[in-house]
Amino acid sequence: MYDKVLAIFAFVLFAAFVAILGIWVDSIALKVVLIITVLMCGYDFYLDAFSNKQNSVSDSDAK
Repeated sequence: MYDKVLAIFAFVLFAAFVAILGIWVDSIALKVVLIITVLMCGYDFYLDAFSNKQNSVSDSDAK
């Protein structure tokens, strides 16, 4: 549970940093790249934090 809370906190801080960068730098191309980056990071975060982890191999199964 603690790892998910910390991961959410880290993702929010990353998104805030990217948002500040996008606000201060006046470039449409950069804003598009930042939006794509945050979406890809959020998707990867969601898959890692909230998946069932059925495809992982435990130590007892590897023997």
